Amino acid sequence: MGLTALTQIAKAKISSETKSLVTKNKYSFTRQVRQLGQPQRWRIKLTTTPLPYQEAMAAYVQIASLDGVFEKTYLPNPLPAVGSAKLTYIAESLLTGESSVRIRVSAKGEGNAFAAGDFIQFAGHDKVYQVTGYNHDADIVHFYPKLKSNVSGNTQLSSGEQVQFLVYSDDDDTEMSISAGRPIPVSVELVEVIPS
Repeated sequence: MGLTALTQIAKAKISSETKSLVTKNKYSFTRQVRQLGQPQRWRIKLTTTPLPYQEAMAAYVQIASLDGVFEKTYLPNPLPAVGSAKLTYIAESLLTGESSVRIRVSAKGEGNAFAAGDFIQFAGHDKVYQVTGYNHDADIVHFYPKLKSNVSGNTQLSSGEQVQFLVYSDDDDTEMSISAGRPIPVSVELVEVIPS
């Protein structure tokens, strides 16, 4: 079903979270940093514009139905695309750990197909990536984080509103404040599910 009632977003905050172990030597001012595997996930905070009561309750119940942190669901990308890609496929297979892909653009609007900041997703994969650069002459998209699992050649590459974040609620409690007769903004904080 997904969080389809979360429309008319007034504020969206997306954070990239990673885990590192840092040790500092207070005598020599040296610092050692170690990344713990390659964990990365997106944290998404959304607030809608004030919604009529019926729409606010529909959004609230979708969030409450996640049973706190227990259930997971899909959230349509709340941010507009930066590039203009409409239909894109990857030209060759990718292996775990890669961070760029050669593409074939089948349909696009005005301007470059991709731009830094676009969210992308490989068909059949739940992980969402973000474009760090695009070489339109060579049709190569660079992305972050590094690829979490292999992708077969000729797989569709989604972007913009086609991207679906697999998320769970960051809180066991779901609450909503209601003012009689007034439109109600709905807020939620969601965390991307880390692929296993």
